[in-house]
Amino acid sequence: MRNLIPPSIVEDETSTDTTVEERSKVSLRCSAAGYPSPQVSWRREKPKDINLGPVGNTRNIVQRVEGEFLNLTQVTREDMGAYLCIAKNGVPPTVSKRILLQVTFPPKIRVTNQMVYAVGGTDAVLGCILEASPRPLTSWIRHDEAVLINNSKFEIVEKEEDSYKIIMQLKIRNVSNNDFGHYKCVAKNTFGDKEGFVRLIEQITTTTTVMSTVPFRVFIPIQRVVTESQLSPEGTPEAKKEYGAPTTNSLRDESQVVSSEKQLGPGNVESRLEDETQQRRTVDQRPKKPKKPSSGSAQAFFVAHLALIVNLFVSLININLVSA
Repeated sequence: MRNLIPPSIVEDETSTDTTVEERSKVSLRCSAAGYPSPQVSWRREKPKDINLGPVGNTRNIVQRVEGEFLNLTQVTREDMGAYLCIAKNGVPPTVSKRILLQVTFPPKIRVTNQMVYAVGGTDAVLGCILEASPRPLTSWIRHDEAVLINNSKFEIVEKEEDSYKIIMQLKIRNVSNNDFGHYKCVAKNTFGDKEGFVRLIEQITTTTTVMSTVPFRVFIPIQRVVTESQLSPEGTPEAKKEYGAPTTNSLRDESQVVSSEKQLGPGNVESRLEDETQQRRTVDQRPKKPKKPSSGSAQAFFVAHLALIVNLFVSLININLVSA
């Protein structure tokens, strides 16, 4: 009876790390020995599917491949990574070998934000997404063809997302007028080169002017007319507001006085003055009830009498002018 022999990997007959160009085909081999004969299977080191290649219009995707050979008919950059061949025959321990598949291709740059707005005096960040294999040489070039480096003004950062994907970032501190314009991210490897363009644009800040809404007052003079019918029972004239009435010393009143005095003779004018005086005396002789003195009423009374005296004085002057 033959002794049981645990599995082992035959290195001379097993593939090593392999590099192929994108869209080409590759065949990996894993040879194992032991008794009984080991079973060999393939899977990816990370939890990813194995792309065996296109079948018609679809891709043949599997999680595990059984057999000594792993055949990939058309590799892409997504197929890049580590593959494990595992050998077992029921006799512990199970053995495996790690084979790294490297896929090469020229750089490819994608710019998600081609126009970046910034306010003067603030910081701005420009970005490019780069895919390339092998890893390329990268740089940032300003619109004046100056190659930018890390300093107090610029900060260049590269974040590796995958074995072939890099996030390129350019941070511009304290943006000034000279910083606005075009920038390009550049990548170059042995298979080609690529450029991506980003434009830094000045963002104009607007200010809002608030109009004053404080109300203002307009004062309109109001003539206060005192007539005999408006006298209070106590004999005190009451003020009445009339809007739009001409003032007592307006040109209209003077013209009316002159025209009326032309039609009346001097005797008629004198009798008219005597009637007005008698009327005033009658008003003054009315019984008055005791009333608490009011400064406003006394003022109105004084103004009314003063206006009457002025009108009489103007009438006498006009009479003399007519007689002359």
